[in-house]
Amino acid sequence: MRDSLREAILADLPRLQRQAEQLGRINIQDGTKGGRGGATAPRWIMVDNHVREALRYAEQVLPLGGRNLLAPNESYLNFQRGIVRPAREVLHTHNLKGFHELRAAYACERYEQITQHLAPINGGRCCQLDRRLDQEARAQMSYELGHGRIDVVSAYIGGRP
Repeated sequence: MRDSLREAILADLPRLQRQAEQLGRINIQDGTKGGRGGATAPRWIMVDNHVREALRYAEQVLPLGGRNLLAPNESYLNFQRGIVRPAREVLHTHNLKGFHELRAAYACERYEQITQHLAPINGGRCCQLDRRLDQEARAQMSYELGHGRIDVVSAYIGGRP
């Protein structure tokens, strides 16, 4: 999860806005794991209403003179201490263990968008009804979430019976 958080914090927001408007998809590069090729490993994500809304919000909180969520004179460590740690405390007050649970919720929503079925962890049966569609959804989500391995998606949406 740290890597996803890092990607969100370091994302080049003006570039993502341009891509969203011009291409209808965004390429997640900044802050990615070096093992996946970092900025040279494209990871295109289709822009839907949720992504547009997130980009609009990020644009509103973009620090003056910045290209990402860090102010030009702010370190990543200071951002972690001043913003991320207090946000985790808010999540805990709502009985969420952390950001990873938000990522799992997103994965379940994305699975439902792709398959038109609930995620297995939520009682969905797509994996039993249409194994090919289930496999395609898992592959797409693995790519979008930046894992490169379909089996990791099961931790978010549930396994196959």
